[in-house]
Amino acid sequence: MNPDTSLVGKKIRQIREAMGLSRPKFAELLQVPPTTLKNYELGYREVGGAFLVALAQHPELHRYTLWLLSDRTLVDAGQVSPEISD
Repeated sequence: MNPDTSLVGKKIRQIREAMGLSRPKFAELLQVPPTTLKNYELGYREVGGAFLVALAQHPELHRYTLWLLSDRTLVDAGQVSPEISD
């Protein structure tokens, strides 16, 4: 397991849990199979670019993009972590 893959997966899970969504509902929101999302969250599969683009373009999820990719936030620009969100 790649540590970076595992870290991104854990962050995806944090976002999902902060939104109060089940894995199937979150997967539906991002148009990926629930098993794929599970594999991302558990670090079994590397997160694909299409998934990251879908998250970055989603009206509710785009605010987590900077944190997901760089562990940084920029609150003034609307880029937050699950701990900082509304």
